[in-house]
Amino acid sequence: MTCLPFPDVKTNPEIDLFCLPYAGGSSAVFSKWDAMFPDWISVRPVELPGRGSRLNSSLMTCPTELSIQLADELAERIERPWAIFGHSLGAALGYRIAHIIESEHPLLGFFPSGRHAPTCPDPAPLRAHLSDEALIEEVRSLNGAPPELLENREFMNMVLPIIRADFELSERGSLLPPLGSMKCGMQVFGSTDDPEVPIASLKNWKDVAGADFSQKILPGDHFFLHHESQCLSMRDFICDLLSKALAESKSTVSAI
Repeated sequence: MTCLPFPDVKTNPEIDLFCLPYAGGSSAVFSKWDAMFPDWISVRPVELPGRGSRLNSSLMTCPTELSIQLADELAERIERPWAIFGHSLGAALGYRIAHIIESEHPLLGFFPSGRHAPTCPDPAPLRAHLSDEALIEEVRSLNGAPPELLENREFMNMVLPIIRADFELSERGSLLPPLGSMKCGMQVFGSTDDPEVPIASLKNWKDVAGADFSQKILPGDHFFLHHESQCLSMRDFICDLLSKALAESKSTVSAI
């Protein structure tokens, strides 16, 4: 099953924006984003193994192996300029995927959201080893799911293995050394009340940024991207960076 479950429906877009979800999330997190973006950007939600359209695939807990697998899958589908957005775990995976691919397919922009920089220790507590009940309480404390779902035992029995595997991915990924600086511009997103990622720590993404780096702080908690107003704000910042990067890319090509 493809890692890109949603069809590319836009006519002649100029950029693909690959979007990676947070721990426990699926490509459905970004199901409404393509309609939110202008026609020149095609939003391509990425499906991780073991959920959504890839439910029959095995869950993965090694961040290096998963990054290589996703990089191989995405590289085969890159046909135009591209960029990556990732939230929380998705940002950590996106950073490694970009490093693997960009030597052959330079990307125009990287947009980590709700995640500490790879040069910093993870401020979040270890969770992968917790009991089911304790894990549910952790998700509750993060406002990661509606109360009615957290109290639905049948539903939680289905998603807890995904959440646990993703927390292990995140924890193991935080122990890996950084891969170095990106070659593209970087726009980092954080929120005012995120217990996982203190605002002061976001600036450390600059250690692995390319020439251009900026950060934007939006209202909300760790899952601020669930709110339409915050998504629209991020869209505007993403479009601004990508429009400039695309123009520079075209200018460079025409000068050759």
